[in-house]
Amino acid sequence: MSEPVETQRADKWLHHVRVFKTRSLATQACAKGNVTIGGQIVKASRELRPSDVIEVVRGDLRLRLKVLGAPAQRLGPPRVAEFCENLTPAEWFHKASEARREKKLITPPEHEQITKPNKKQLRELRDFWQSQQA
Repeated sequence: MSEPVETQRADKWLHHVRVFKTRSLATQACAKGNVTIGGQIVKASRELRPSDVIEVVRGDLRLRLKVLGAPAQRLGPPRVAEFCENLTPAEWFHKASEARREKKLITPPEHEQITKPNKKQLRELRDFWQSQQA
């Protein structure tokens, strides 16, 4: 197995420690300004060193991670803790779950937006239209 390196590009590190599914998603997050160190926006090419504390915004969730090392390749989930320490406050997780719950209540699932009404829904619609005309 290959040895860990001392520094690594931000986009590579984010991909290798499984913050993003692909390296291109990590690069896009850096370009959008969703990755910061000490309030400064991080470019994808910035070298991350051990002890850097990085903040990543992924949708509704904000993560604060401490760099412990730089893996040479993408890690399996059990080994992520060797290279990254999660410093995210519990309140941030709660806020993200509340935001997701609110979105779910406001926006119906996509399959319900596209499909035609079923027999029961058509019957209810006909009854409603008839009651409106009477």
